[in-house]
Amino acid sequence: METYTTDNALTAMGYGKFQALVLLYAGMGWVAESMELMLLSFVGPLVREEWKISAQDESLLSSVVFFGMLIGSCGWAFVSNKYGRRTCLLFSTLFTTGMGFISAFSPNYLCLMALRFLVGVA
Repeated sequence: METYTTDNALTAMGYGKFQALVLLYAGMGWVAESMELMLLSFVGPLVREEWKISAQDESLLSSVVFFGMLIGSCGWAFVSNKYGRRTCLLFSTLFTTGMGFISAFSPNYLCLMALRFLVGVA
């Protein structure tokens, strides 16, 4: 039986339509996740001014997303192993999109913080 290095295996496999689609889907997921994180740096000062919250509460709004990511990354690893990565990636993307959209209509700071936590979990 012949052995392959990683480079040899990738060269033998080639680059086709499937690899391009995987790159496209993964790239769009990465872009969406990055936009969700960058959003708070622009929206934070506006939220602070609109709802008259303190600088600490504005920082907590950003931190709660990262705490959600900590919880979500641990949870999604187990779920992905059980149900498959494709299914979980699609569900996670839809959940992130939904929670991000709903958070735009938050009536108060606590609701916004809870929804941003769920964005982080997804």
